[in-house]
Amino acid sequence: MKTLILAAVLLAGCAHTLYWSKPGVGVQETAAELSACRLAANAGGQKVFSARQLEEPCMVAKGFVLGRKPPG
Repeated sequence: MKTLILAAVLLAGCAHTLYWSKPGVGVQETAAELSACRLAANAGGQKVFSARQLEEPCMVAKGFVLGRKPPG
């Protein structure tokens, strides 16, 4: 019974995992683009936006979509 509950909790946690993807773009390029978007959240060493606030519009502007399927 404990194993069944643990499995259900683990699967529920995985159900909310979202990935950025773009047709024809692999994992490494997606990671590089995401990193660039996150770095853009800092301007001159001062934090202007949180990474999360800037990540979505930046990645969407680059043609990526957020979904449940991993890139590549």
